[in-house]
Amino acid sequence: MVGELLEVKPLRDVSGARLLGLVGEVDLSTAPTLEKAIGTALGEVDGKKLILDMTGVTFLASAGMSALIAGREQAVAKGVEMVIVATPTGAAYRSLEIAGLIEVLSVQQEVTPPV
Repeated sequence: MVGELLEVKPLRDVSGARLLGLVGEVDLSTAPTLEKAIGTALGEVDGKKLILDMTGVTFLASAGMSALIAGREQAVAKGVEMVIVATPTGAAYRSLEIAGLIEVLSVQQEVTPPV
């Protein structure tokens, strides 16, 4: 799924979890694409973990953070662990850190297998 500024890569299996890759900008115009992609992915997750790879995100606005929070709430309701992967030098990590959402959204620096 490709938006004008955001590319959502198809789900793939990684370390016993399902990984959804995101590349580009998440702003007011692309946040609905992100929210829809998370909802669709949660419907397809076989296991108990969904990983959002945001290492390719170059901009993350508050609308994107709201979509991530909504996605986390959906995941909790379905009993799915949702983890965000972002590097400290990346735009997504910096935005989430400034907003105080690193722990709230379970942000980690690399894809790790489920415990």
